[in-house]
Amino acid sequence: MKKFKLLVALLLMVVVMAACNKESESYLFEEVKNSEFEHLHGLGYINGGPDIVISTHDGLYEYANGGWKEANSEKHDYMGFQAIRDGFFSSGHPESGSDYMNPFGLVKSTDRGASFEKLAFYGEIDFHYLAAGYDSNAIYVINEMPTKEMSDGLHYTLDEGATWEKASMNEFNSEFISNLAAHPSEKETIVIGSKDGIFISKDFGEKFERLNDTKMVIFVALTENGGYYASYENDKTELKTFTFDNDQENSIQLPNEEINPIVFIAVNPDDDKEIVIATHNNDIYLTKDEGLNWDELAVNGELEN
Repeated sequence: MKKFKLLVALLLMVVVMAACNKESESYLFEEVKNSEFEHLHGLGYINGGPDIVISTHDGLYEYANGGWKEANSEKHDYMGFQAIRDGFFSSGHPESGSDYMNPFGLVKSTDRGASFEKLAFYGEIDFHYLAAGYDSNAIYVINEMPTKEMSDGLHYTLDEGATWEKASMNEFNSEFISNLAAHPSEKETIVIGSKDGIFISKDFGEKFERLNDTKMVIFVALTENGGYYASYENDKTELKTFTFDNDQENSIQLPNEEINPIVFIAVNPDDDKEIVIATHNNDIYLTKDEGLNWDELAVNGELEN
């Protein structure tokens, strides 16, 4: 009987140790081991914030409490990364050795990247142009890889990929598209940044009208009542705010006069004055007072801590 009790104790110890090892290997954001990133594919406030997450060629990084952390696994090449209130949507390619098919198609994560729900076109399409309403979860994509099920052009889904509709894009007349931006809560509203200004549609992309004629809009992000956009012309980068109800635009003071073109903008969903920008050469800046003061979070792709 004593030997039996000893054996049970040893077995329990093995189970506990195995559980501890499994827990230590679970997905989480931890100390940064690789502080340099080469390709930035998106940024935003996933799962409602308040932390900032960037998607890179080598997985996700999180900025919280004044410092960076790195996802310790699931280091995929996230393309078309779009933060939403309950997680994020993305496309892209799996990391080397992963069991996921390449490309992702459209996937969704609600657990900060630990796992994914395969929504549509898994193993078929890589969406580089992807937008999603932060609270509506309406998804818009431009398909550049036509298949039997989805032709090329602008499409949208209101049920997270179960069914799709193609948008006509009437009166959109620019040859260069920088990005798509979906309204946070109005499913039918989408804007497109272009070299000929910002175009807006309020009928699911069927018909567009020009919101402004600023040349070379590099990125646009929407808030409930308007948004922010970045432009680059005559070697000058500008960041401006706009509203839907009038033509007034206001310039946002930038971190410095020689800043590179801004290629990504994210706005805190609960505080429009908190803005994150990323530049062409992988500088990242954060302001919590709409540009009066900026914190430098990354320089030339090197994360600052």
